[in-house]
Amino acid sequence: MWTKDKSLFLSRILTVTAAGVCIFVAFFVPTIAEWYKYEMAYETVSIFDRSTIVIPMCITLYICIVLALAALWNLHILLRNISRDEVFIPKNTACLRRISWLCMGAGAVLVLFGLWSSIFAFMGMAAIMFGLIMRVLKNVFEKAVEIKSENDFTI
Repeated sequence: MWTKDKSLFLSRILTVTAAGVCIFVAFFVPTIAEWYKYEMAYETVSIFDRSTIVIPMCITLYICIVLALAALWNLHILLRNISRDEVFIPKNTACLRRISWLCMGAGAVLVLFGLWSSIFAFMGMAAIMFGLIMRVLKNVFEKAVEIKSENDFTI
């Protein structure tokens, strides 16, 4: 039977797996950029010349990988705290805050790379939107921490 502990364990495993995939992909960023340059040679919507796409794409992907690893590390800390039954604590709020800023940072980088390839601008907007959703969750957690703190002092 599926329990909350099994679900939490699966979440932690998937977080570590995602970090491993990010590290693995980092080794192939130049190859991916070269492939993208030739595969998308006929895409017409871009401000800059498509022949100059490889270096900006490598920089974009490396920055996004670093931001993703930082977000996954914060998610790992959050899940570890939850597994210890430390849910509504300021440390979790800080993790959510950092995750939201990291998502928005990745979104900004992707929107900037959208000058070379328009599809990345849309992915950047999605990342910014996810960052905003994380901000809302952070605000909910922050309010819950405040209410919990008041209730702890009341008893």
